[in-house]
Amino acid sequence: MQKSIFDKAAAPLFEWVKFHFLTKKMTTPVGIVLFLFLALLVPYVTVVVSLKLSISIVAATGAILLCVVCIAYPVIGYYISFFVSLFLTLPEKMLNADQVLPTGLIPEFISYLALIGVVTKHKYRKEIDNRFWHNGITLWMVILLLYLILELFNPAMPNKFGWFNFFRKQLSFFAFFYVSYCVLNSKKAIWTFMKMWVLLSTLHALYCCKQQWFGFFDFEYYWVVSDETRSSLYINWGFFRRFGLISDPANAGILYALSTLSVLVLALRSTKNWERLLYYLLTLIHFLAAGYTGTRTATLMVIAGVVFYCILTLHERRTLIFSGCFALLFIAIMYVPIYDNFVINRIRSTFEGSKDHSQMVRDINRKTVQPYVYSHPIGGGINTSGVPGFLYNPGHYLNQFSADSGYMLAMMELGPIGLLLTLISYYIILRMGIKYSYRVRDPDVKTLYIGCLVYIFTMFVAQFSQSAMGQYPSMLFYLGATVVIVKLERYDSSNTEKLAEHKESYNHE
Repeated sequence: MQKSIFDKAAAPLFEWVKFHFLTKKMTTPVGIVLFLFLALLVPYVTVVVSLKLSISIVAATGAILLCVVCIAYPVIGYYISFFVSLFLTLPEKMLNADQVLPTGLIPEFISYLALIGVVTKHKYRKEIDNRFWHNGITLWMVILLLYLILELFNPAMPNKFGWFNFFRKQLSFFAFFYVSYCVLNSKKAIWTFMKMWVLLSTLHALYCCKQQWFGFFDFEYYWVVSDETRSSLYINWGFFRRFGLISDPANAGILYALSTLSVLVLALRSTKNWERLLYYLLTLIHFLAAGYTGTRTATLMVIAGVVFYCILTLHERRTLIFSGCFALLFIAIMYVPIYDNFVINRIRSTFEGSKDHSQMVRDINRKTVQPYVYSHPIGGGINTSGVPGFLYNPGHYLNQFSADSGYMLAMMELGPIGLLLTLISYYIILRMGIKYSYRVRDPDVKTLYIGCLVYIFTMFVAQFSQSAMGQYPSMLFYLGATVVIVKLERYDSSNTEKLAEHKESYNHE
């Protein structure tokens, strides 16, 4: 009885809040009065009480409005996640904080707000049908999540808090995949996603080039040199490695290499001369940014991505011309007698193989950890290796091994079974993408397929020498690209014509 009375009393209040905040977007007398009140309150608190309190009031108001916008307009919340992910380490750098600030929770929180927005709106909710749950990519994402739940009971993992933090992040990635599937609901929406992708990555690459051409800002320089370990990683061979807006050069180099390939595919397949020239210019900017990071993985990624593109489109004349030009450029970089340029020397060192000391250390680590892996089919547990291992599971055997590869990390912490499931999921994604890329007939759709395939394949290549999966913002683009692989085929012009013919014949009957 009390519950029913409460519901009856709360219903009008809920409708009032919904009307003013969601329906009218605060464009009512109530909203105007509220904003006037805040406009008077903030300066009063600033002068009389405290500046920090007034800043807190403004921040809280902005956060509330952001939450309302992300729920009311899921598309805006979706793209805000990408934008925010570029600046996650900026507060840490500006404050020169001794500890890592938990800013990674922000895109997770926004993803869940956007999720609430899409599940409460029929326009987006109708996208989730049997095709979402029955396709191989979604199925294997669910299987991997279930396997991670099994890892909670891994007897070799004493501390469960590290598992919780990792699983929470993976769950947010699945939520983002779900939102991407709802938001990318047309060919136009997918092209908007691609243009946003190019725009944000270009801004990021230009910032990295600014760091190289004009130097760091003072707060960035002090942030690097204030920590001895950090400065030793960022300064190699007397060169200050650039990192753009991301926390470290390795992740920045991976992002720039991925963007280089994505823009290059658009340049090669564009039909308009001005677009082609623009994309080639952007390709050069991204490639320079990747070189300024001094990340050898980025060089390997670019070469692997170009080779993969050439294999996908070997039947095209423009591919044969491009492959010949790329081969000549590669030979020139490797053998032109220039020995005082750090970027070129760093690119050449990628192919030293066993001569490279860091590669020798990695090989030794892999051989040393193999007996432990073979005796633990489900691995040593989540966050038990390297620095995270010292933090969450101190004293664990895997603490002494740093995962220099995403595949090695999966092998150590998830075991051979987890690694096998991961590789199967990668195979499913590539198989579906390659199948659809050859099946579609629309040139724009084919370009989108090839661009996303090259991006995804190159991410898998990066896993050989870095833990590339799971890093912002590259992971968000990756999840969006997998959704494009799943959905884009239904927007192909040939399928649209077949659907129209089917509807017309049905109407005649």
